[in-house]
Amino acid sequence: MIYNPSSCSATSILSKIPNKNDIQSSLVSILDGLAHSGTKGMLVYTISFLLWTMIIGATTPIETAAGMAFPLRTAIILSGIGKITGAFSLYVLGKYLFRDYTMEKMKNNKLWMEKINTSFGQHPFRVALIWRFSPLPEFVKDIGPSLVPALRTRYQILAIITHGLPFTCLWSMMGNEAAIVARGGQASIFLKRMVAVITWIGLVVSPTLFGMWIKGLGDKKTTEDESEIVYGLTYPTDSDSDNSSGLGI
Repeated sequence: MIYNPSSCSATSILSKIPNKNDIQSSLVSILDGLAHSGTKGMLVYTISFLLWTMIIGATTPIETAAGMAFPLRTAIILSGIGKITGAFSLYVLGKYLFRDYTMEKMKNNKLWMEKINTSFGQHPFRVALIWRFSPLPEFVKDIGPSLVPALRTRYQILAIITHGLPFTCLWSMMGNEAAIVARGGQASIFLKRMVAVITWIGLVVSPTLFGMWIKGLGDKKTTEDESEIVYGLTYPTDSDSDNSSGLGI
């Protein structure tokens, strides 16, 4: 038998890579410690989850682990605040820090940007919600709408809450149930069915709706209206705006 040191070294390295269960157990252990730290622990978790939402974006594992560590109601409140605030913070950063730079990079896509802007202007909440349910990366879901002049901030906030809060409740409940089962309790058939429905929506319905919206933009002819062009985008005229200021709420 030939001894291969490189193979042994690779096997040793791979054996040290934590698997999914190890990561989840460590995460639950950390959050369990925060749950027993009172108000300070809850504050640390909320701020940490806010930053996680902004930087990493994948919130499901954290929300599920929080449901296992915190009481269910507390987990929903803390995760909801962290996720919604994190998503909105990215939107604000995109609106005020990244817009000019991004618009400069996308100036060759002026026609598409005008179509997107028009679509958001005609159906702001519907399109913002389709964008939230799209298969796009979380960072794009948060930053993208901030580059659309026609979208008022209130519609983006409403879309973030409408999309994010139900999933926070679901994953927190799943984590809470996992903790109950671990203590010898019974699993809920209702939650299993809900997860199956959500999975089907995520794999089939959401991509289909987003694809139909994109196709509609491609089929739609660009028409001229009374609007002001800035960076190749159509801004509503004064008569169309609600005379709001600041975030455009």
